[in-house]
Amino acid sequence: MGEIFGYIKDFGFPSVVALFVLLRIEPELKRLNHAITSLMVVTAKSNGMKGEDVADIVRVVSQSSGRRRVADQIDGVVQSAKKE
Repeated sequence: MGEIFGYIKDFGFPSVVALFVLLRIEPELKRLNHAITSLMVVTAKSNGMKGEDVADIVRVVSQSSGRRRVADQIDGVVQSAKKE
């Protein structure tokens, strides 16, 4: 317990609370991300998309760099799948 008070003294209360919350919420965010991706795959397959098209969408979402909106990237994948 004394070690925690030492961190609070050294780094400040807001920094310690922010770190604590970040460490506690990260696993939940990973689970939510996995659940959303799973729902996206199920929805895409139930709408008749091929497996490789769904894999392309999942790849785009997982490798999103933030330079382009993910929705724009997915639209591009879906449009190219429709052309084929």
